Amino acid sequence: MSLYLLFYRLLLKTLEIIPYKALFIGGKFLAFIFCLLPNNQRKISLANLKHAFPYKTKEDIDILLRDSLFHSIMTFLESGLVWGGNDKSNKDSFLELRNFESVEKSLKLGKGVLLFTPHLGNIEVLINHLGETTTCTIPYTKPKNKYLDQIITESRNSSGVSMVNTDTSGIKKILLELKAGNVVAIASDQVPKKSSGILSTFFEQECYSMTLLPKLQNKTNCSAHLMYCERKTNGRGFCLHFKDKIELSADVQSGVDKMNYEFEKCIMNIPGQYSWEYKKFKRTGSGHIY
Repeated sequence: MSLYLLFYRLLLKTLEIIPYKALFIGGKFLAFIFCLLPNNQRKISLANLKHAFPYKTKEDIDILLRDSLFHSIMTFLESGLVWGGNDKSNKDSFLELRNFESVEKSLKLGKGVLLFTPHLGNIEVLINHLGETTTCTIPYTKPKNKYLDQIITESRNSSGVSMVNTDTSGIKKILLELKAGNVVAIASDQVPKKSSGILSTFFEQECYSMTLLPKLQNKTNCSAHLMYCERKTNGRGFCLHFKDKIELSADVQSGVDKMNYEFEKCIMNIPGQYSWEYKKFKRTGSGHIY
């Protein structure tokens, strides 16, 4: 076994055995440090927050920045929880479901269910739940680190989720799964490759956005539902939200605009939990903010 892979496994095992509330306290401390020291995560998050909320005061932006850094750090610290061998996130006292019955109702129609989410809370908790309760496929872009890729792949496969590449063969597999009446889950708020998206708006700012969702719904007539993960306060666990069925529109531009609008609504419920450290506004005229 590679020393790098061994290091990652030891790190995951360490994070797995630390009590979750202790991780929560550690996350608060690390967020304080990240707010003080110069780092790319802080720089990009601050640029995004100022761009998305130009009307907010410096004090309000600073509060959102601290919250965002804390929740991003928690997503890392929860790696042992979601990728380790002893996943506590599925315990009734730790995981709360809201309106999952709406998804189950759509599944009974037999036309497939397309679940989409922004990077809100910890999406790995969502993935684990879907792997345990549905026949679920997700598109997956491999990280550059091959050892991290191995750990993620092993964990997601063990949870019951199937992963496909984000290429032509992967899209064909996704279409087949939807036509078979199964679930496809996509974190569709990331900036797509050139020629794989169109310009839309996100918090009233120009944003290059993924077109895959409305195209999949148009081709398969599947049901589409927004979902997102909310991290509870004081280390009490997670709440998984599932919205009622949404029609994204037969027109791709309108469908993408609708997708971003739905993202905005759920993000505004818990704006500090969104992953603002992504360069969300690149590939637009606003790319200079980074």
